Parts: sequence; C-alpha cells; structure tokens
Amino acid sequence: MTRRAENAAWCLAFVVLGLLGVALGRWTAERDARLDLWCTGESAHEAFSGVRPAWLTTRFRLDLSPGGISHMRMIAQLVDAETGAEIGTIHRNSAFEVAQQKQRLQLNVMRGAKGEADSPIADLSGRLSMFIFRPDSSLSYWVRSLSQTRYLFDDGNDMFILCSKR
Repeated sequence: MTRRAENAAWCLAFVVLGLLGVALGRWTAERDARLDLWCTGESAHEAFSGVRPAWLTTRFRLDLSPGGISHMRMIAQLVDAETGAEIGTIHRNSAFEVAQQKQRLQLNVMRGAKGEADSPIADLSGRLSMFIFRPDSSLSYWVRSLSQTRYLFDDGNDMFILCSKR
C-alpha cells in the first residue's frame, strides 16, 4: 500500500468512527419529551389569619401545551380551622408560554387576571407560591418524570403538582 492510500484509509476510518460516535451519542442521549399535560388537583396548607388558625385550600386546572398558549385556573379559599367558616376567596386565571429545558419547565406569563368575586379581606397571594402568575414574569420549576405518563412539578417551596400526559 502506498503512503497516499494509507493516509486516505486512516482519514476514512477517522471520519467513519466520528460519525458512529455522533450517532451513538444521539441514540443514547436523554431526550426531552414534549410535554402535553393536563393537571388538576387540590391542596390544603395550614395558615394563620390574624391570630386564629386557618386552612388555605386550593383547587386548580393546568393545561400545559407544547406549542401555543397554556392556561391555569385556580380558586383559593381561606377557611377558619375552628368553625369551618370561609374567611376569604380568590380566583386567578393565567395564560403563559411553556418551554422545557432538560429538567426545568420555564413559564413566561403573558396574562394574569383576578376574579371579580375575590374577597377584599383575602390577601392570600403571598401564600400561594406556584399558583400566582403575574404578567410579564418568568418562572421556572423542576419537572421530574414519575412514569411514562405522570410528571411531578416542584416550585422549591414545599408545593408539588402531579400531572398526566394527554
């Protein structure tokens, strides 16, 4: 074999091995599944309203679309722990864009609306963490796959949302 043919063989082997390495890397790489999720749920947290103990309950529906606009509707009630009487209620509707970056979910809030039936005494927004989306804010949450169809979202403040793939 001539020196020129030997160099060409080595170059060809280098290119083939490089392409095989790239193909193997793509094949074994963790792929981000495009999340098309529907989440509904309820939560309850112990809270204090003035000096008396209370429960903060939330009910929510969350529609996470991989393209376009996603939406969330939430109702929160502050209930007196002793009497069960409602102290205050707030409603929130939000529209946002969703992007997944590895194990994080990035939300860019486009619109947020308060409910017309909100109680004036219910300043609950500081206690709702994940559920209060203010317009023009950018939020990020950890997302973990629990199975092929179930995902868990964590806001880092002891609040979790469990969602199902459509």
